[in-house]
Amino acid sequence: MTNKTIALATPANAPKPRLPSNDTDPLYGVVSKHKFAVFSECDKDGNWLADLPIVAAMLTDGDKTIESNYQTPFENSNPEHKMPTLMAALQTGELVEAIGNIVGSNGLLQAATDVLDPVTGMLKEFAKSAEGKTNLTKINTTQVFVSTASIRINLSLFLIALRNPLVEVEHKIAQLEAWSLPKYLSNRGLLENVSENGLAEGIFSGVVPPFISITFHGKTYAPFVIESVSSPLDAPIDENGNRLNLAFSVNLLSRAAWDASDIKKLYGMV
Repeated sequence: MTNKTIALATPANAPKPRLPSNDTDPLYGVVSKHKFAVFSECDKDGNWLADLPIVAAMLTDGDKTIESNYQTPFENSNPEHKMPTLMAALQTGELVEAIGNIVGSNGLLQAATDVLDPVTGMLKEFAKSAEGKTNLTKINTTQVFVSTASIRINLSLFLIALRNPLVEVEHKIAQLEAWSLPKYLSNRGLLENVSENGLAEGIFSGVVPPFISITFHGKTYAPFVIESVSSPLDAPIDENGNRLNLAFSVNLLSRAAWDASDIKKLYGMV
């Protein structure tokens, strides 16, 4: 071994080289990208808008809810809804006993037995045949599709600061909170806005929150809106009051309801 080789050898106590990282994503290259939820602003068609902030946070938990609404419009045709007491009496057999008691206890009805016997007999026979049966059918219980709700995504996220808490935690949560609110709300009255900016701009003086694209586990959901951001205020802080780590939740809704083609596109089936 030459002197040059010895001089260039790495000392045994030399620090290990640090993996690539930056101020906004301190765990880049250390943790799999699929463990991150990446938020970015997009247009109403879900196209990513370049040169705008991107927020990456570790995904610790989450769920996706797909919900459709069905109704049974034929259920009102069920006699059970129109005559519930009578239907219950028929099903339980109480009507048969009631008919016998009425005829047996009424003197006038007993005197007209010859006339009433065929009628009461038919009623008793009908009531007896209905005992233990129901008028529920597959027709009056058929579900009819009414509507489907927007896709709802609930995420539990985690931020941690390794070098700069202001950039790695505070700025990230601030950007998510800003995305959840209108871009602008006027502090003037309606008449002032109309007189200064014209009718259309005066009435619609505010700017709605932006659409958001979310990518995690190799799938991108867009366009979505942020419904709520919830974060604790009592997290560990540094000497400047910046939170050192933060566990928080974000709830999102799709801009519109999805159909089967959107699901297939999400899973790369088309």
